[in-house]
Amino acid sequence: MSVLTFSGPRLTTRRLTLAAMLCGLQVILGKMAIGDPSLLKVGLGFIATALIGYCLGPWIGGGVMIVNDIISNTILNTGNMFFPGFTLSAFISGVLAGMFLYGQTVSWQRIFCYEFVQILVSNVLLTTLWIYIMSLSAGSNSRTFNALLMLRLPKEVISWPIQSLIILLVLRAFSKTNLTQRL
Repeated sequence: MSVLTFSGPRLTTRRLTLAAMLCGLQVILGKMAIGDPSLLKVGLGFIATALIGYCLGPWIGGGVMIVNDIISNTILNTGNMFFPGFTLSAFISGVLAGMFLYGQTVSWQRIFCYEFVQILVSNVLLTTLWIYIMSLSAGSNSRTFNALLMLRLPKEVISWPIQSLIILLVLRAFSKTNLTQRL
């Protein structure tokens, strides 16, 4: 068993169907959130992201996350502006989930490490950067980026163990179904 998985399964009709169902689950769980999406948003989409990576691997998972982002921010838009940077972040989230979780044994060490990298790269760095770039027309400067980072960082530090524990429980229960062996 390797530390990270860079390969994924072949795309079959069953996996494509599973990808569509998990994309739908991601859309639904992603919409179940509270808070301002441009600053602090707390939701349940991280559960579906982990399931997508666990079942579909890094590359199909990244593709599913792109489709999810496009559906969520164009067809089912709730007033937020579409920004391609968030689509890139979604792809990276799917790839990271697949790299850490696909074909791996579910352990608390792996889940905590995955969530740390996921939160650091996608939520802390990239999302803060995209929000900062979107606010540049309002006269933002480097202090604005640092202030935004300091505003977002405590939420991410608090959510890391909570999300890790939830993902651990969900993936342990899901791994007992042996669904991935039947694909």
